[in-house]
Amino acid sequence: MVCKYCKKENDVDAKFCFSCGKPMEEEIKGSVDEYFAKQYKGCQICGSLAPTKQVEFNQNIGYVLMRSYSMMKGRLCKNCINKEFWKKTSITFFFGWWGTISFFVTPVYLIGNIFSFIPTIGLEKESKNVL
Repeated sequence: MVCKYCKKENDVDAKFCFSCGKPMEEEIKGSVDEYFAKQYKGCQICGSLAPTKQVEFNQNIGYVLMRSYSMMKGRLCKNCINKEFWKKTSITFFFGWWGTISFFVTPVYLIGNIFSFIPTIGLEKESKNVL
């Protein structure tokens, strides 16, 4: 089924577009977050059909007078969880301390990332079916 908004190809039974998150049919109510929160397979980053978990990783970069931050939130597979956790946490650890607000925000983000990562440690990677 092709999304009428972004013209990307989706599964036939998809309720929301995997790319833009808009409903595939007019009568569908609810949000894409609610829809994906109920899914147990299908990574929102790579599209792998491996088991997934809902995670949220934050990143902070501190400057002397301001800061920049970003967040990754969604149902991700084990490979994407590891990649996003280490990327966002290491950038925050090394570059998040510069500035008054960042000095206090960085430990909160680091602890939050760790608490979001711990429940995913036992998550299985995608298994290869050998015929």
